[in-house]
Amino acid sequence: MLYSLLKWKLVPIFRKKRMSLFLKIMKPARGAKILDIGGVPSLNGTPGFWHDCSDTYDITLLNLPGEFAQFSTSELAHFRLIEADVCTLSELPTKYDIVFSNSVIEHVGSERRQKLFANFVKSAGNAFWIQTPSPLFPVEAHCNVPFWWFLPSRLRKKRIIRWIRTDERFLGRQMASTRPIWTAQLRRLFPSCALLTESVLGFPKSQIAYGRFRKE
Repeated sequence: MLYSLLKWKLVPIFRKKRMSLFLKIMKPARGAKILDIGGVPSLNGTPGFWHDCSDTYDITLLNLPGEFAQFSTSELAHFRLIEADVCTLSELPTKYDIVFSNSVIEHVGSERRQKLFANFVKSAGNAFWIQTPSPLFPVEAHCNVPFWWFLPSRLRKKRIIRWIRTDERFLGRQMASTRPIWTAQLRRLFPSCALLTESVLGFPKSQIAYGRFRKE
């Protein structure tokens, strides 16, 4: 519980640092069209990535049907919205300057769906910035269990979460559909990518695949 509270206190700091890296590396021009897969205006009371620059760029948030219902009209007013499952979505009529995604690809399901996710990113944008938590970090990013991905699969069941968390019903469903993305797999999904690792106390906290697609 204490770790979870501390983590959410630090989330705005980590996000601000990540956004600074994104702007420094990707250098989006003013008015750039950016597609945020899995994007929302805020998360657990923490402002979203585009809170301070929604007027600088043309931001489209893409999320599953119903995910925007929890937000007010004023919160959504700065964004274009698309409701769809990205893994089954055909090509969009608009080509975006950058496709951005934060902690989504590990939640889409099977390796096949992760591949479909990567294929959509390639079809939708001229450049990409895809972040995912590192499974090597000592505490798992979602359930806060130490060394979760190194436990035997029989232990990674809903009941182990029940011993640790009060919201085990939601968390059990979430972890059942979460597949960690290891570095080698991230390179296979985005062969042209450069890879950036974010570290905390010397441990890899997350990894970011970014780059520009070659024009065919």
